[in-house]
Amino acid sequence: MQPSSQHSKVTSAREAIASIPDGSNLTCGGFAHSLTPIALVHELIRQGKKDLDLTSMGECWAADLLTGAGLLRRARLSNYMFEGFGRCMNFSRAVQQGRIEVEDYSHFGITSRLQAAAMGVSYMPTKVMAGTDILNIKSFDDDKYKMTECPFTAEPYVAVRAIQPDIAIIHASRADTFGNAQVFGATSIIEEQARAAKRVILSVEEIVPSSEIARRPELTLLPGFMVDTVVEIPFGAHPSGMFRYYNSDDEHIGQYWTASKQADTFEKYLAEFVYGVEDRWGYLDKIGARRLMQLRADPGLGY
Repeated sequence: MQPSSQHSKVTSAREAIASIPDGSNLTCGGFAHSLTPIALVHELIRQGKKDLDLTSMGECWAADLLTGAGLLRRARLSNYMFEGFGRCMNFSRAVQQGRIEVEDYSHFGITSRLQAAAMGVSYMPTKVMAGTDILNIKSFDDDKYKMTECPFTAEPYVAVRAIQPDIAIIHASRADTFGNAQVFGATSIIEEQARAAKRVILSVEEIVPSSEIARRPELTLLPGFMVDTVVEIPFGAHPSGMFRYYNSDDEHIGQYWTASKQADTFEKYLAEFVYGVEDRWGYLDKIGARRLMQLRADPGLGY
């Protein structure tokens, strides 16, 4: 039985995203074409949130969608790209045109900034990025790094400062109504993102009873006390995939990437798949039940 002090954290995508102020620094979960909170990013776009910052590691989808919709102001990033396709075209175009400020890090460099905040320390000493132009080029982040040395060996280190995003937007496999969230398969850095952020908005493929969560405690990545809001969104990562639920939709990813090559064709994509639907169910209706069922994972293999 759950303690009486616990209460349901379940809400709608619309209500969850409405709580995000303009100008927020977001970190969005996922890596490449898995674990991406695309349904919530679509809702950000529908609600027209403005002047957003993004702090994330390898998360191409949020960066490209938010840029294409004109919502992103600047990004602390490491290697945004669509695996198997190429660059994030909306994002790259905006950077080249000077419409977005960017601060480059390595994967482990930006992860270390989040990890420091997650641990409650002010910085993290690392060896990464040393000897590269990532250190030589600064944009808007004066606290990008400091050189320091080990107090025991006098070895040089790159110290990166902790960063605490305002909100982490995370997509997980399943959770109970209290926000105890589980992830099947690889988890990327969503635990570090959630622990670092001031608030966590979580979407999941399914909400299950707490007794089901308790049966597999080793899968619980985010305990409920870390999660502020839970939204149940089946196929919430489409067109990316979710291990044990569905594969990435390479056909639709190709359609998206081709549309993103030009601003006018991307506007048509948004008009059809984001602005042209009321919510995620409208989006899934456009994709079609036949296609969604074709993507369902084999229960034995997970893919």
